[in-house]
Amino acid sequence: MKRIALALLLSPLVALAEEAPLPATDAPAEKLVVKGVRDPAIMPYADAYKFFSQVDRVEHDKVRMRMQVKSADKSVKASDISIRLVGDNTDIAVPLGEEGDIEVPRSEAALADKAEFVTNQKKDSLQVHLTLTPNLPVAGRVSYADALTSADQARRLVKEIVPWYFRLLISDPNAIRACFERDGGEAALLTGSGSEALAIKGKRRCAVVPLDPKQSDRWQALALSPPYKLEFTHIGWFSDGLPD
Repeated sequence: MKRIALALLLSPLVALAEEAPLPATDAPAEKLVVKGVRDPAIMPYADAYKFFSQVDRVEHDKVRMRMQVKSADKSVKASDISIRLVGDNTDIAVPLGEEGDIEVPRSEAALADKAEFVTNQKKDSLQVHLTLTPNLPVAGRVSYADALTSADQARRLVKEIVPWYFRLLISDPNAIRACFERDGGEAALLTGSGSEALAIKGKRRCAVVPLDPKQSDRWQALALSPPYKLEFTHIGWFSDGLPD
């Protein structure tokens, strides 16, 4: 089961997320629309501003939201991609990290200037990936209640920003996995009377923790041996929650 990762086309996302939401929660990659090198507007800044205003409406202190810009051409590195926020009175460089991570600036002046994002890349060559992961401390113990809250916040975020027809393709985050990516990792569920060891499996050496509110009185915390990575996942008829 892949981690809960959304490759989203931002312009339609912002426009369509206002539709009446249906119950919800890895979506297929979509292309980020670029008008071309001569007129390379990715999207109006107003759309991005609106998108993040929607994000801000949902409490998500226990969810990490990572945005990455990537080229469909695997030979194009993040360092090859240039993005600027441009208007009549606006010219702001939008830097990318080594892996394409992007922090979209918040600017009332750019909004009033009707600025647009522009890029040096060809039409239909870029994608924006939005990945949601638990924002919980990497410690020896993680509160089970906090893990439940993290998954609930992720569901609410998805419901707020993703059109209902994309949500049909996104698995409900009903579990968290801790991936140690090494031998020697240990994982257990702590109860009031002891602990329940969790199996560690797969190439990435991961333990899967089911998230069940009905168990919140019995399961008090997760005991994990750092370092590890936490990811949302899904347990179902055809998935054990482990990475593919």
